Amino acid sequence: MENTDYKDIFKKACLLQLSTSVWQCSRVLNQAVLAEKTGREIQDMSWLRGRKYLINTELLGPVKTAVQQAGNMIRKASLPFPLTGIYMIPKDSLNQVDERLQSFQTRFWSKVDDFEELYEVAREEAREVLNDLFEESEYPERIRGKFNFEWRYLTLGIPGRTSILTPAIYEREKEKFQKLMDETRELAVTALREEFSGIITHLVERLDSSTNGKGKTISHSMFNKLNQFMDDLGNKNLFGDAQLSELADEARNIIRRVNPSGIKYSENIRERVHNDMINIKTIIDSSIEDMPRRKLRLEPPLPFEMPLPMAV
Repeated sequence: MENTDYKDIFKKACLLQLSTSVWQCSRVLNQAVLAEKTGREIQDMSWLRGRKYLINTELLGPVKTAVQQAGNMIRKASLPFPLTGIYMIPKDSLNQVDERLQSFQTRFWSKVDDFEELYEVAREEAREVLNDLFEESEYPERIRGKFNFEWRYLTLGIPGRTSILTPAIYEREKEKFQKLMDETRELAVTALREEFSGIITHLVERLDSSTNGKGKTISHSMFNKLNQFMDDLGNKNLFGDAQLSELADEARNIIRRVNPSGIKYSENIRERVHNDMINIKTIIDSSIEDMPRRKLRLEPPLPFEMPLPMAV
């Protein structure tokens, strides 16, 4: 990728880190103990699967669901970032994401409250099921402390030349930042292109006259995902992918010229739209193949700043 000046990118977006934890209600079983106990004193062997489950894990399902839904929401609203667990949120989406996170946080703690009310009963059930494998010390007295749901906003940069860094260290850190942002650009561009390709692929399949007689519904509503993608692209195309914008505009113009009833009842119209979408799909898929592939890093190579307080 070309060397690009990214100094203004964080005027368009903010980094978000979501931190959650749910009580890990299990312990690894010593194999000797497992061999001794299997089939003899344990009433319900589903509680012994190489690990000892301290409670019925289904009781934590609603709590885990709240975490999963929050994560799904962030991934949908964000662009990928090369550091694991950190997401790039476009500025115009930030307020909506924050409001939804507050809603998920409220839901999370509500489900934790529900679990907390059942905790003593669940522990007594475990005492009966696990028999002499039950260990009182493995059950926290304050179970609520084993749960957490919070997030923070981050900015990323390198220290200025006036800092205590020597010129050599400064240049090294500057190069690290440049490489990280190059990776960020590649990940973001690839992610948007792949999302667009998936939408176009779905449309091509729906419009295929050789298969639409097999129960596939042909209607103007099947273009909703494309229209939604176009509505979001203005905010999410932070790195100015001109080719994607051009192809998306072309796809939207194609469906704007089509009468809904024509798609459903005219094979010629449907075939024309189908072929136009195939052409777009071919171009976008080819552009994706030409993109380099990056792997997410586990550790940040640069210092973060936290301009906003952590949500609690």
